[in-house]
Amino acid sequence: MLIMPVANGVLPRPGGGKISGAFVIEQGGRLLAATGVGQDILICPWVVDEQKLYPVGVIARLAELVEQMVPDPEGGASVPVMLVCLEGRGHARWQGQRSCDGLLFATDIEYLHFRHSRKEYPVISGAGWMPEGGTTEFRDASDIPVALYGTDLETGRKISLCGNLGGLVSQDQAHTIEHAIIRALRTFGLCTAKTLIAAMAREGEELKRSVEASIRYALPEVLGLTATGACGNPMTSLAQLYLSTDMLDNLNAGQKLDEALYKARRKVMSQLTQDIGLTTQPGIRATQGMKRGMNHDDTPLRLETAKKVIARFPLSPWE
Repeated sequence: MLIMPVANGVLPRPGGGKISGAFVIEQGGRLLAATGVGQDILICPWVVDEQKLYPVGVIARLAELVEQMVPDPEGGASVPVMLVCLEGRGHARWQGQRSCDGLLFATDIEYLHFRHSRKEYPVISGAGWMPEGGTTEFRDASDIPVALYGTDLETGRKISLCGNLGGLVSQDQAHTIEHAIIRALRTFGLCTAKTLIAAMAREGEELKRSVEASIRYALPEVLGLTATGACGNPMTSLAQLYLSTDMLDNLNAGQKLDEALYKARRKVMSQLTQDIGLTTQPGIRATQGMKRGMNHDDTPLRLETAKKVIARFPLSPWE
């Protein structure tokens, strides 16, 4: 079966969900036209950081193919594109692949039935929707609701799913898990125990880098920024509050915009590190800031714990 790699996390929902998009004729459109309406292809996530295909994707039927000319946004000649409608059929795993005439084909394809295998192999599917954010409520050790929200790719409606991690992990770990699930779904189209553990490690690295960069270069704006978006936490909230207040005070005092911003940034980071009690030692302050200031704990989960975490969530927002 022909493999169509995607690097933006967009997969059709199994069971008849439809998504539409446009492919430049020379960059995939001609390939789809040659495959033909009614044929199946395997849509697989391309993992950019690892430069390889993820072995699990969604088999999709080419429901519609329409060639159309679209105007060049820069005023040049019109560009031919292929408008495509894909209908999701089911999740599948490929065991091997081969290439022919520059095309990539999957071999030994196995359909996956996640509902039936959920007890042994719990997963969260990112097919058919785009995760955009989440919240973690800090109630008590036995009650830690984690909600993920996003957009239905077919209807454009806002959708969500929720799981309660109380009694399973700490509150700070739950906060990191929230971010990691979003990262896994966007990267692999699927959150499994292994992709969750890998995403938690990557998320922790990026959060620490954001703390280190914000302190070293006096940039409160970069606090908590990772590939999954901006993290809402006490430290970043304080940074935004202090920056807006000090910036306004400096402008009212007659300072020019660039001078007001420069002085506000330096004052904010000095005040913030004092308020939270962070050391000035590089490396250690990043870990302190992530855990003490941003309520994140990226301690690696055991594989069995990661499975239990995922089992607390439904398979998809439509379950």
